[in-house]
Amino acid sequence: MQLPPEIRMALENIDFINRYKSMSAKYDFDDEFEYDNHEVLDMLNELGYHARFDKRENFFNIVEELPPCKFEFNISLKYSLLEFIWTVWKYGELQIGDPWGILKKLLDGSDESVRLPGFRNYNDLKEILKEAFLMYEDFKRELLSVYSKE
Repeated sequence: MQLPPEIRMALENIDFINRYKSMSAKYDFDDEFEYDNHEVLDMLNELGYHARFDKRENFFNIVEELPPCKFEFNISLKYSLLEFIWTVWKYGELQIGDPWGILKKLLDGSDESVRLPGFRNYNDLKEILKEAFLMYEDFKRELLSVYSKE
């Protein structure tokens, strides 16, 4: 499996790997925190994202249509660790649909894994989400910029 060239370029342009590693190192916690899904949904709304909670899959889901793309950002909070999954469709055709760990491996070809960032409380969670959303916004901007030149 390979990354489409546009996705690769967008990830490289936002320094995805270093930012992901930095986030992981900064939030290297093993504490388990009992969070409330409604509190997390409120937090996501406060950060400017309309999300829904998928009970069946146990993750928070954000979908945005920005032609020619549809972006999906899924967030799993299992065991107080955050796993981020980005999915992108271009004109209805799936481009990527992978967790950040897989995107990192596809980008650098390394089997080195990056620990999922962990949170001890709502403040940690909010700070991690802010960083993740900055990366997400940068990624969308870069990708849409590349697609607009086609």
